[in-house]
Amino acid sequence: MTFNNFTYSSFERRVYFGVGKVDLLPGLLKAYQRPFLITGSSLRPYAEALIRQVAPKPVVLFDEVIQHVPIQLVNKALAQFNTQKADVLVAMGGGSTIGLAKAIVKEVDMPIIAVPSTYSGSEMTNIWGIRGETGKTTGRMTAVLPKIVVYDPQLSLRMPLSLAATSAMNAMAHLIEALYAVDGNPMTYHQSLLGMKTLVEGMTQLAQEQALSLEANEQLLLGASLAGAALAEVSMALHHKTAHVLGGSFGMDHSKVHSVMQSYVLDYQWPFLSTRTQSDFQEVFQHEKPALQLRELSKAMGNPTTLEEINFRREDIPAAVEIMLQNPYPNPAPLSELGLTTLLTNAYAGILA
Repeated sequence: MTFNNFTYSSFERRVYFGVGKVDLLPGLLKAYQRPFLITGSSLRPYAEALIRQVAPKPVVLFDEVIQHVPIQLVNKALAQFNTQKADVLVAMGGGSTIGLAKAIVKEVDMPIIAVPSTYSGSEMTNIWGIRGETGKTTGRMTAVLPKIVVYDPQLSLRMPLSLAATSAMNAMAHLIEALYAVDGNPMTYHQSLLGMKTLVEGMTQLAQEQALSLEANEQLLLGASLAGAALAEVSMALHHKTAHVLGGSFGMDHSKVHSVMQSYVLDYQWPFLSTRTQSDFQEVFQHEKPALQLRELSKAMGNPTTLEEINFRREDIPAAVEIMLQNPYPNPAPLSELGLTTLLTNAYAGILA
């Protein structure tokens, strides 16, 4: 990355952030005739309230959400969507909910209004992902980027502590890889630093209080928003490839994989990062060894810190490495069978340099 010769592209979207912003939804839907609302069970009361508020305008409610967005669910939702002739998609929930909306919009031209309830950051990205029979396929497409994003901390405040902790680590993963992205620039670099510092503040408070307070939640939600914006503007590397492989091909929980792997991947990348980037990581985590401090912070929030803890099988490491080496992608550290085998073995056993 250079700081005096670069190209930067951003995206058009409108963001509302603050307590009570969910009450803006009825007004935002005035321009549409037949909303298609996707949500999971945890936010169903908010969804039902919205349906009452926009009555007699018909709202189609689709309340089936599955992690990693399996193609069978996409086809089911698309069939109902096309039958109802909706003209706007409202995705109220976590990354899987918003991911399903994106999978639909990938096939039909329709705006998305995203109302996130976790820290996935998907609402700020132009990235879609669908799990098929052979694993997870992802891509970038401007059309799937939500046009409006409504952040109301009251919705994410409902998260269980364990989900808040893993979801925060999911957001942190986006910022870490954005910091050393091959196509990064000064805007994304400093945005990522701000997001990391914001997340560390919220995560530290979460770990100390062992509860999701409104103050900590607002910090985590803002950090996650910055993480999603960075993810939309630069490429990800080894960590995200690992997460997609372990999640899409081995059925591992996405957020738990993110929580476990970040410190080990950062450790793997460390010798190949610039002195400036190393120094910035050290400043964010206030530690000489950021990977170690990141793992300790994650552990203090109650997250798992090894692949063994999340039931990944050691005997699956060779198969995972083989998939991780497919479709070459830019990464700070060289990618090899031996290197990636060591990475996953260390993550399984809990070994950091």
